[in-house]
Amino acid sequence: MNIYDLKQGETAHITAVNVAGSALTRLNSLGIGAGRQVTVISFSLFKSSVLIVCGGVRLGLRKAMAKNIEVTPCE
Repeated sequence: MNIYDLKQGETAHITAVNVAGSALTRLNSLGIGAGRQVTVISFSLFKSSVLIVCGGVRLGLRKAMAKNIEVTPCE
């Protein structure tokens, strides 16, 4: 399961970030990495991007990037 599969308002734990290069560096500098908790705030009109919050940081991710961040839902 990935961030894009979550529903609005759902919370999950990040298990893996499958990106490389500068994108991985940027996500790590924002505190988005394995073991962190992430919540989906909303999706764009045609679900081309997703707004998330992770450790007090709000971040908009494109669909392709969101599909590369694996999560496990919280109960």
